[in-house]
Amino acid sequence: MPSRRSHTRLLARSRALAAALALMVATAIAGASPAGASNAPSTAAPAPHRVSDLQMVQETGKVSPYKALIAHCPPGKQPLGGGFDLPIQHTVAASYPIADTGWLIKARPTTEDASPFEMTAYAMCATPSPGYRIIKKSATVPSGGGVGQTCAIANYPYEYMVNVGGEAKGPSAALTGSDIWMNQSSKITYASARGIQTKADTVEVDVYTICATAYDGSSYWLDQWESSHTNDRGPLWACPAGVSSIGVTFTAGASLRSSKPHTISQSDWRVTALKPEAAGYTISGKIVCGPGPGR
Repeated sequence: MPSRRSHTRLLARSRALAAALALMVATAIAGASPAGASNAPSTAAPAPHRVSDLQMVQETGKVSPYKALIAHCPPGKQPLGGGFDLPIQHTVAASYPIADTGWLIKARPTTEDASPFEMTAYAMCATPSPGYRIIKKSATVPSGGGVGQTCAIANYPYEYMVNVGGEAKGPSAALTGSDIWMNQSSKITYASARGIQTKADTVEVDVYTICATAYDGSSYWLDQWESSHTNDRGPLWACPAGVSSIGVTFTAGASLRSSKPHTISQSDWRVTALKPEAAGYTISGKIVCGPGPGR
């Protein structure tokens, strides 16, 4: 049985240990670093992210059908949207973002002409939002069908969906949709890509979705309701004056020949499409808007 003196020493040690533990808990709750600690996390609140350094880049080159042309973002910036301008009698087969690179475009002729052609690719680039990532989903579907996916929805609030891209694969494939919509009852946002193959009953479709964990209202979408157009013409969609357009999404009964940013001002986006087997087509979608220069 311990003596009175040893019992007193044990009690003193227990009290000292309890005091040390209490100090550690208190400093952790307060966010303070214990004396001598060199790796304690900072308690400063992160700076809110704003899309304030938006930059459009474009690259023009001559490519063969289905060969890629990429508009490259500057170092440190990520693609938020993109577009393209193709020659007459050509349609887009792929338009999607590549992390740490830019925006990729592939196209094909609507005729049997397999000669190289010149096209322009655009990328809208900015310092990425917290948690920026690009996810991809692929499936083979009936020609004219689509593939859908969401950003992370395991926990609420869900990841924010920034934009979407897609690719339709095959020797006669064209991209006919790359769109976003929200289920108002569940608050879940969905992305989809659609494609056709004129010489096959099925088509392989990839959908690319830009997701982020943080959203502070610095970008948003505006619905563009369905409208009808003759071939090789299309709508001019626009954000409010003084607000820069970042990209567009679309669902069409045709494939796009151009999806061109800032044709008149920094707020607009011109879309043209064609449906070779008909005189015209219908199209709907969204324009993605962000702040203007210096905002």
